[in-house]
Amino acid sequence: MTITTTDRDATQASRMEALHRFYGAFTTGDASGLDDALTADWDEEPRNLGQEPGREPMKQFIGSVRQALPDLTIEIRDVIFDDNRAAIRAEMRGTHSQDFLGVAATKKPYVIRLHEFHTFEGSQIAFTWHMEDWFGFLNQIGAWPVATAGDEQ
Repeated sequence: MTITTTDRDATQASRMEALHRFYGAFTTGDASGLDDALTADWDEEPRNLGQEPGREPMKQFIGSVRQALPDLTIEIRDVIFDDNRAAIRAEMRGTHSQDFLGVAATKKPYVIRLHEFHTFEGSQIAFTWHMEDWFGFLNQIGAWPVATAGDEQ
């Protein structure tokens, strides 16, 4: 079978749509698009604490993140496709308006970088390897460095 440029373009377009649905769920809080974006047994590395593989646990995770960071947005900055993979550079921004990561709300804005790699099965994301700049988040909201016992001001 010969793969034509048109076939490759259509595949890339459908995969780009899956990426927009995936990141859009974090931005809008509507995770229903994950049914089309992720395979049923989708998995990630590293997994969120206590999270099992699959799109349903990810839907629940997105709900909890949106509850803690209700104005969170994710903007895709760059996408590089290679065969059945995509590399993403994105930015997450919002306001630390609720308790998150064990830190009481500071009402401070944050902007952090995301670097993620996705593997596809057809037009759906099957696996995600991700790295977010949570150290930068903690720094921006004033939760770093962490005060230790004996620190007095």
